[in-house]
Amino acid sequence: MKFNEQYTVENHIIKFLAKTLGYEYIKPDEFALLRELENQYLITPHLVEAIKRINSLTDETEIQSVVREVKKIDSNEGFLNLLRNGINIKDPATGKMRDYAVVDHYHIENNRFVVTNQFYFEGNLENIRTDVMVFLNGIPVADIEAKSPTASTSVSYENAIGQIKRYERVAMKLFWPNLFNIATDGLKTVYGTTYAPEQYFLQWRDEELEEKLGGQLEMTLVALLDKEKLLDIIKNFILFEQTKDGRI
Repeated sequence: MKFNEQYTVENHIIKFLAKTLGYEYIKPDEFALLRELENQYLITPHLVEAIKRINSLTDETEIQSVVREVKKIDSNEGFLNLLRNGINIKDPATGKMRDYAVVDHYHIENNRFVVTNQFYFEGNLENIRTDVMVFLNGIPVADIEAKSPTASTSVSYENAIGQIKRYERVAMKLFWPNLFNIATDGLKTVYGTTYAPEQYFLQWRDEELEEKLGGQLEMTLVALLDKEKLLDIIKNFILFEQTKDGRI
């Protein structure tokens, strides 16, 4: 795939996710209307719809009770547990504890997979604008930073990694629910889990799939963001480890 000023790496990613992987693309100006404030990282209308749909809820008090509990989560591990197992809280109608899911792991079509670009977010230290953001039922799960190989010979996927690491520091809340990040210049593509050091951003290896799709970027997008594979990653392939510096 050849890129130029009109057809950028960012454009290609959006088109591939929408056309090939079936994501819903929402333009930046339309997506902005889904948030009341620019420091909101959860897309509440989409989250509410998902909670109602997946749990077959009709009572607004019950729905808002679930949403309030979701908004209290303030850690990457907490959000991963939410995406995997849902949340266990008291049913306001019965007073009994029950589980509420925010992701349907059994019926892929019951989830809403959205991609947007140029996502503006007011961070704790700086305001940022991510290139491509992926949302699952209103929850941001992946940031894709794309550098165009036509922009400058000195700009590469390594610059994209650096940008991701800076974003994690200066816009912390946006990355609480994040599963992984992808950095690419269209020629080379790497991925890393949230908060992974730069040296742990790696290339996905699948030569057969890469040859079939015609490029490493496309292969990586399919490997990580195919809907079924994304849910499998959430359920089975992200772990936390206790180190001397804390839990990662």
